[in-house]
Amino acid sequence: MRTHLAGAQSEKELAPLIGHRVSIRLHDDGGGYRDILGYLESSNSVKKKDGAIAEFDPKKIAALRVVIDAEFRAGAGAPLSMRIRDLEIAAAKTWPSDSLELFGQWQIRISKGFSYRANSVLPLGAPPFGDPPLEISEAVNYVVSKYLEHKLDPVFHVTLPIHQELDRYLSEKGWESPFEILVMVGDTRELTLKEAHGEIINDKQLSDSWLNLQGDHTVNEILERYPSQFLQLLINEETVSVGRLSIADGWGILTRIFVGEVHRNKGYGEEIISAMARAAENLECNKLALQVNSDNLAAIKLYEKMGFKVHHTYRYRKLLENKNVAECC
Repeated sequence: MRTHLAGAQSEKELAPLIGHRVSIRLHDDGGGYRDILGYLESSNSVKKKDGAIAEFDPKKIAALRVVIDAEFRAGAGAPLSMRIRDLEIAAAKTWPSDSLELFGQWQIRISKGFSYRANSVLPLGAPPFGDPPLEISEAVNYVVSKYLEHKLDPVFHVTLPIHQELDRYLSEKGWESPFEILVMVGDTRELTLKEAHGEIINDKQLSDSWLNLQGDHTVNEILERYPSQFLQLLINEETVSVGRLSIADGWGILTRIFVGEVHRNKGYGEEIISAMARAAENLECNKLALQVNSDNLAAIKLYEKMGFKVHHTYRYRKLLENKNVAECC
């Protein structure tokens, strides 16, 4: 990616910069220049600090510069930052599939068991479709054949807003999705953390007590395939909440956050997340990210209370008629 451009730019040149914070100098009709600073939303519009959308003519660009922040703190900056791609890559590393095929800039992930994250196509290239190596209809047909070959439903993991045109294309072709998934971020130096009322256990391997609380044994191999810490909160020697912490590319990825059904609404979710945040800090990692289904309002309210903010969203698009959606985290 070029960080400095000069002269009139084509839509193809500007597309990889969508989501970046940019400074654009434009030729003014009066013979001078005018500057725009903000996040590039499209090839002819920028979202400014106050939320206003400023449109411009790409042919009038005199110079364009990508603005690099001196220090990035999770939760700061606009959600359209191209850190979306970086964060998706980091999260994907911590949830490795059985097999991974690179298809242009698409990752075709195939695994045993039932996990959408490990059984879906993750486009990582530029808008509009994420840079598959073939024309979009041919690329989608290839994906369908790959998943049907393994007797799996074809599924896309579509990151928004970067690949909203891909999302629209799949929707028009009959790929269904009942809701979005929120990716939320927080900086440990700015989160409100809570002290645990019980004992925190931190293991590098899965334990029976950890697994028995979260209840899903179908993804055990995936959980242990990437180096992680498995935390438990014990109250009176009983495991009441658990979570998994994985570090990738400077991000602490929090997954499998569960509170026992009979122990909910007692603050144990907040306590296990706080313990995970401190464990990340001990590894010199301050940036945290987690994912939550958009209809899980109680969890979203808790994360926001602690200081997490929505960074971006994504949705799974599935071709077949089965509308059951797996837990995302």
